[in-house]
Amino acid sequence: MIHHKGQLSSGFNYIFALIIGGIVFMFFVGFAYQYLNFAGSLSAAELVSSLNDEFAAFSVSDSAEKALDFSSSVTFRVYDGQLVSNGQSKTIDHAIFSPFELEGDHIYIATKALEVPYRVGNLFYITDDHTVYILVYDATSQDVVESLQSSYNSLPSSFPVETVSTTQLSTDLQTLYELTAGYDHVRFIFFGDSGNYIDSLAETFPDYEVLEVSSTLKDYSSGEVMFPDGTSVVYVTYPLLIGAMVSSDAASYTYTFELVFEKLSRVSSVYYDKAKFLSARLPECDYAPIKTALNNYKTFVGDSENYDSYSSLLAKLVLVEDANNNLGGDCPEVY
Repeated sequence: MIHHKGQLSSGFNYIFALIIGGIVFMFFVGFAYQYLNFAGSLSAAELVSSLNDEFAAFSVSDSAEKALDFSSSVTFRVYDGQLVSNGQSKTIDHAIFSPFELEGDHIYIATKALEVPYRVGNLFYITDDHTVYILVYDATSQDVVESLQSSYNSLPSSFPVETVSTTQLSTDLQTLYELTAGYDHVRFIFFGDSGNYIDSLAETFPDYEVLEVSSTLKDYSSGEVMFPDGTSVVYVTYPLLIGAMVSSDAASYTYTFELVFEKLSRVSSVYYDKAKFLSARLPECDYAPIKTALNNYKTFVGDSENYDSYSSLLAKLVLVEDANNNLGGDCPEVY
């Protein structure tokens, strides 16, 4: 009997050891799994912080661009003033225009200074290798589109951009399809009416969308951009036009646009106070026009309901420019 009890005890100890060993093993597996999740979250936190740091470093430049190379594919989103990756988010103070989601081991960022008419700050743009931007021109907009590809006002050179004429769309769409076949998404940006080409684009491109840029100005320096859902937004200056080109939709563009114009209103208030100060110090100078223009301008841009007309916005801006340019000599300009 003693022999059998020893065998039973030995077997029980063996089973008990297996159970305890299994529990310990599961503990370490669970711990390791949680650690891996934590490590992934930490990497996401580092990603959004590093991107924010890049924007801050770019803020000192009037125009700059950079390709960010990662050791593996990253995914993040930009919306409502947040950079979000893998559950980690960071509030950003910069005006960023981008697609809703970006993915890949190469991310492209760029910046341009915004002056309307004085410097307000920098606008930032982000894109990846998944979307190609096709600027479409006709006889009246050819010079504008060419300058948007090869001038100070151009889209960043690292962004995937092609230009094509409406004639080429009509006669050789297959070549354009082959040229863009390596991209997941094609965004056509028409400088003019796109109506005659929608059917052929739909037949040729599996994943595409169309934006239309319109303006009463020959150089398209201010105007409107209509997004695929039919919503139109206004822009003034080329940096904001580029912002609309790369924004995911009208709502995303409008959110950032309003942030920019809130800052513009504050900067305008500073210049208005400066004009009052100069007027008091230099009574022999006529600062009344610039004070009036700046006061009207800061009030106008401070109300988002006024943003539905680029012509009225442009008119207020021109009044400020003209009033400031009429100063000079012994009467210092305000900006």
